[in-house]
Amino acid sequence: LARRMALGCFWARTAALPALVARGRSLCGAAAQQVSWTEARFSGAMVVLPHGPIQPGLSEQLDAAMAEIRAAGRKGVWMRVPIEQSAAIPVAAEQGFRYHHAEADHAMLLNWLPPTPCPVPDFATHVIGMGGMCINARGEVLLVKELKAATATSQGNWKLPGGLVNLGEELDQAVAREVFEETGVRADFLSLLAVRHQHGAAFGRDDAYCVCLLEPRSSEITICEAEIADATWLPLAEYYEVTKAASAKQGVEENFNAYVARRVLAAAEAGQPLGSLGMAVTVKDAPRGYLPGVTGLTSKPSYRIYSGWRE
Repeated sequence: LARRMALGCFWARTAALPALVARGRSLCGAAAQQVSWTEARFSGAMVVLPHGPIQPGLSEQLDAAMAEIRAAGRKGVWMRVPIEQSAAIPVAAEQGFRYHHAEADHAMLLNWLPPTPCPVPDFATHVIGMGGMCINARGEVLLVKELKAATATSQGNWKLPGGLVNLGEELDQAVAREVFEETGVRADFLSLLAVRHQHGAAFGRDDAYCVCLLEPRSSEITICEAEIADATWLPLAEYYEVTKAASAKQGVEENFNAYVARRVLAAAEAGQPLGSLGMAVTVKDAPRGYLPGVTGLTSKPSYRIYSGWRE
């Protein structure tokens, strides 16, 4: 959300560092068998391990490479370590490398050389969750009860269906997918109603939870028995009462869901078209000319804008 949301996706750029190098260097003229390094953006460097199993002499090779990198005045030094070469990590740690992030098949290490605080943002600072407020023509909201809620105060409560956004997934598509997976109801995204931002979620990450308004295309419920205990259509006014009761159980005057439900109910009672609430989605062609990995604008031919303006 990598920072995904606030720091220009800096972490994502590291995955593309080899494609962004100005030139490469190797030790002893044998790149296939020796540690090498390449210049990278932001006065950085990328250390490249030789292919194959880690061989004796890695410490000396890395020491020589780091001496060259320091002499060249580079700052942040990256090292991508495939899982099959994980034996290189303790050697790199002796040179001052630390974990920046890890994925299924590799770890990315970082060594910030200047005697100043490291300005490189953390990797993947946020997880993004979606809640779907799916309201039918009768003014009923689609709700679920989880088999196992996140907290004791939430157990047994009616809640909006939803879940986490997958990497590379659009917000509007993610919420429709989650609603269908949990309830079997097909629905179309109308708008992004509100976002709750909090900290200390899974793996210590920050959490952005988005409640979206959806219009159902079907009504029959088929629950996901692995996750959901029950599901129903409940009148919007009754759902608001449910959220107020949940707020009381949680020891607050009004939780986030009650905050959203109160405003949606007020709009409905005032006769305001619900489709006019929140931020609608607009799809735009991605601009050309960006290098891969520098921004997300190169990953797909289009991107999405969520705003209060309607086209």
